Amino acid sequence: DVYKRQQQDLISPLEEVKTQNVAGIFDTLKIATIGNVDAGKSTLTGVLSKGMPDDGRGCARQRVFNYSHEVENGRTSSIAYEIMGFDDAGNQIIPEHFNANKNKYWADITPRSSKIVSLIDLCGHEKYLKTTIYGLAGLEPDYAMIIVAANMGISKMTREHLGIALALKIPFFVVVTKIDLCPENIYKETMGKLMQILKLQSVNRKPILVNTQKEIETAAQLLPSDRICPIYCVSSVSNVGIPELVKFISLLDRRITVTPQELNQPAEYHISDNFLVTGVGIVLNGVMKSGTIKVNDVLLLGPDSTGSFKPVQIKSIHINRVPTSVAVAGQCVCFSIRATKKDAVNRQDLRKGMCLIDPKLKPQAVWEFEAQITVLHHASTLKVGYQAMVHSGVIRQNATLMEVKEDKSLMRSQDRGLVRFRFMYSPEYLKEGEIILMREGRTKIIGEITNVFT
Repeated sequence: DVYKRQQQDLISPLEEVKTQNVAGIFDTLKIATIGNVDAGKSTLTGVLSKGMPDDGRGCARQRVFNYSHEVENGRTSSIAYEIMGFDDAGNQIIPEHFNANKNKYWADITPRSSKIVSLIDLCGHEKYLKTTIYGLAGLEPDYAMIIVAANMGISKMTREHLGIALALKIPFFVVVTKIDLCPENIYKETMGKLMQILKLQSVNRKPILVNTQKEIETAAQLLPSDRICPIYCVSSVSNVGIPELVKFISLLDRRITVTPQELNQPAEYHISDNFLVTGVGIVLNGVMKSGTIKVNDVLLLGPDSTGSFKPVQIKSIHINRVPTSVAVAGQCVCFSIRATKKDAVNRQDLRKGMCLIDPKLKPQAVWEFEAQITVLHHASTLKVGYQAMVHSGVIRQNATLMEVKEDKSLMRSQDRGLVRFRFMYSPEYLKEGEIILMREGRTKIIGEITNVFT
């Protein structure tokens, strides 16, 4: 009887979510769209999510952009979200009438869907690379969709994004766009270069040009194994290859699954963005790392610039723009919060890298950390005093190299070693075992945190 009660306690949060989740909120797959600028990422995102081909003059991407300046210059400078809904048979849910209001459009799709695919449209321009890294590291997508324009070939930023996906161990597939614009000889040259890159020892993926239904099913099944890289050739204007790509996406399963035990762990929520909504107050957007959060729960918000945490209460919860009363590990969630004491929570107090944490964890802010790193590329040498931007989940801050251990005074390209860094501006909430990416100019460093110091 005791064993049965324990098992029931573990399963109850999962069942509570599923009973509320007639809108397919629980089964949400995240796919990040990456690739070079002008490759057609936002256009393809608009075509996939709205079920309507592009007119060749940018109407599809205008439905995706967040800001007017993005519409004017045609380039994504922020992280945009769109969804695809599928029924039990794997057919895409398309509303009868298009609605430019995302709240109404998403609310029409989610109740009719048994599976939701969240498309995360990231930036392609080198100027916004830190935003792209932030999206890949902080939002924890299940897969990455690398977009290559057939008429532009493989650019430096395409290689850069591919390297980031490999470093973060995110399975990826390639979509070659604009095949209707590309001359035959340029198309063959692009495909040959793509095949060559995927076969490199550092990438080590078997390229598969997908055409038939059987190839689609096999590719969806083997993609999480990191052994293959499916390639789809599409046109967002003529709609060639789009049905096959939609079918493939419908067959993908979540790479990061949540067990009942993880739902009962103390809650931890990483904040990726924040808003001040008229009549509502402060709204947070981010990813549930562990545990379960319900309406009226009291959590600790922080660390702020001084390293302290403030208690706040959850006023409401939205997932895929649909209200719900509970959120669990692995989900992208929006919370409306309010202060529980006299000291109010102001939007100017919020910053990149903050979290909502269960008070049971007794969180402490970290100024310094040790990490086992690999220098993938550096023009000269790394030594004490070196500064670079550290990316780890939602954390994005400059840090200074304080010490190189293991009897080393400096490090060069391809060197591995244990080092100690200190954040330059404010402490962060870090834990052992987390992956870090460091980038400064053309310097690229990847590592794993082995120790933290408060």
